[in-house]
Amino acid sequence: MESEKFPTEKPPNYQVLLAAAKEALKLEYQRSATLILQLQAVKTQLEQVQAENKILKESSYEDVVKHFEARIQAAEARSLKTEVRQNFLELNGCRDDESFDTLWDSIKNKIQIQDGEIKIVSPNGTPKFTLNGKLMTLRDFLQSLKQDPISSKFFLK
Repeated sequence: MESEKFPTEKPPNYQVLLAAAKEALKLEYQRSATLILQLQAVKTQLEQVQAENKILKESSYEDVVKHFEARIQAAEARSLKTEVRQNFLELNGCRDDESFDTLWDSIKNKIQIQDGEIKIVSPNGTPKFTLNGKLMTLRDFLQSLKQDPISSKFFLK
């Protein structure tokens, strides 16, 4: 038998293969560069959103704190008004709510709550003292109102 001759394959053209590989690498590099830019843009947006969220959380926390501080102050003011009313009624000897409401409107600016402490203050904001040098209490304050010509009309004689 005669040996059959197989058609010999052409040897691969390495330069063409190399050029094709270079082109494929170039395309992959461009795609990955585009993806990296997109990823960086997403990261930047994420950082901005996180910063905005942090600001919103902090501001909402501050708003919540302010809200509850306002509610505490309002509760303290109501409590103070009730206490002053009780002392007024004890000193006045009757349950004269209308007189008290009028009196309260005229004196509420002279009473301050600061750090949970009740202070009787002058119009300029300085604390008032009794004749013996102690800070004036609510009872002292109401007694002084009873002796004051303007506010004495709210008290029974």
